[in-house]
Amino acid sequence: MFAPRWKKEAKLLHKAAKKFLHYKRDLLNDQQIAEIQSRCQDLQAASKQRDKEKCDEASKQLHATCENALPKQQRQGWIEENLEVIFVAVVIALGLRAYVVQPFRIPTGSMQPTLNGIVATQVASSDEFPNIAKRTLQRVTRGRKYVDLVLDESKRLRAKNPVIEKPYFHFFTHTYIYFEDGTKVTFPGPKSALMNRNGMGFGSICGYPTSDMSQQEKSQYQQAILGPSRSKISTEGSQNRTIAYTKPFIPEGTVIARGYIDTGDLILVDKISYNFRRPDRGEVFVFDTRDIKKIHSEAARNGGTAGSHYIKRLAGVPGDKLQIKQSDLYVNGEKAKESGILQVMSKQNGYRGYEASYRLQGGQIFKARTSNIPGMNEYIALGDNSYNSSDSRFFGTVKEFNVIGPAAFVLWPFTSGHWGAIK
Repeated sequence: MFAPRWKKEAKLLHKAAKKFLHYKRDLLNDQQIAEIQSRCQDLQAASKQRDKEKCDEASKQLHATCENALPKQQRQGWIEENLEVIFVAVVIALGLRAYVVQPFRIPTGSMQPTLNGIVATQVASSDEFPNIAKRTLQRVTRGRKYVDLVLDESKRLRAKNPVIEKPYFHFFTHTYIYFEDGTKVTFPGPKSALMNRNGMGFGSICGYPTSDMSQQEKSQYQQAILGPSRSKISTEGSQNRTIAYTKPFIPEGTVIARGYIDTGDLILVDKISYNFRRPDRGEVFVFDTRDIKKIHSEAARNGGTAGSHYIKRLAGVPGDKLQIKQSDLYVNGEKAKESGILQVMSKQNGYRGYEASYRLQGGQIFKARTSNIPGMNEYIALGDNSYNSSDSRFFGTVKEFNVIGPAAFVLWPFTSGHWGAIK
C-alpha cells in the first residue's frame, strides 16, 4: 500500500509483459520468448533488491524487447480509414434494416388521405416552372420534381404492353412507354400518376381506361374496342383480361407529361413489435408480397413487375368475418369500432368510406382463417382510399409469414402534413 511509485510501476509493467507473452505467444519464436522471460526476471530481481536505478534500466529493456518483438504495423492511410468507417456504417445500417426498422416509400394513393402516395399535377406550360433555386428547395422539403416530356416525332405504341411500371432502386417507381420502332420514354413516377386524368392525363391521349373516366368516355372506349378498327389497337394483359389502348398513334409534339410529381411519404416500419405482440385490427401495417399469386400474376399480365411490399390498414385478424354495408365495415356482425377504420367510414376530411367489391361485394362475408401451422394465420388488408385500392378484396388474405410490422413514423417529406407518428 505504501510502496514507492517506481516499484508499483515496475510491478504493473511485469504484469503487462506476462499478458503480452500470453496473448502473442503464437506469433513469437522461441528466442523472443526466452528473451522476454529473461527481462521479466531481471525486473523482478531489481525490484526485490530495492534498487531504483537497476529497476528503471530493467523496465526500459523489457519495454523495448516487447515493443520490438513483433513487426510494427503500418499506419492506415486516409483512404483505408474512411473505407473502414463506411463499411462499418453500412453493416450497422443493414443490421438495423433487417431487424429493427425498415424504410418504405408509399408508391400509390391507396392509403390517402392517411398517407400520401406519389401525386402528379399537370401544368399548361413549362413557363410555369419555378427557377432552379426554388425547384431545388422544393425537391429537398417536398420531394417535388418537375417533368416535361414532349414527343419529338410521330410514333405508334407497340402492340403488346406498351406502358409498363417497374420498381427502381427499391424506393422509387418508373413507368416506361414503349413504341413500335423500339424506342421508349421514361416517366419518373407510377403508371397511375402518368395515365389518370387527375395526374398527367396520358391515358386520355392514348385511349387507355382509367378509374376517373367520365361516363361519356367509358361509352366511347367501349365503342372503340368493339369497332372496325379494333385490330389496330394496342393491348395489355392476357386473353382473360385485356385492356386496350384505343389511340396508339401519338402525333409529333404531343405532351406526354408536363408538370410536377410530389413524392410519396417515406415511412419507417417497426420490425420488432410483432415479435412480442399480435397485430392489432385497425393499425396501418406493411407486408411483403411473397406467394400472393394474384398480385404477381396481375402484374405479369400487364407486362410489369409486382411491388415487393404493400401498405394497408389491417381490417381483419385471424377468425374475423368482414362485410361491407352501405360503405361501412362490419366485423363479426358489428360495425367496426377501431379509430382508424372509423376515420375511413366518417366520409369526412377526404375519406369516402369502403367500396363493396370483389370478395366484399353485396354484403358478402369475407373470413380471415386461423391455422395451427406456424405462419399461416390470415389477415385482411384494406386501403383507406377504398375506391382506388388493390387490396385483400382483390388478391385475398395476407398470411402471417408475409407480415413485416406496423407503420410507425412518416420520416419525409416534412411538408406533407403527415410528418410524425402514423395513426
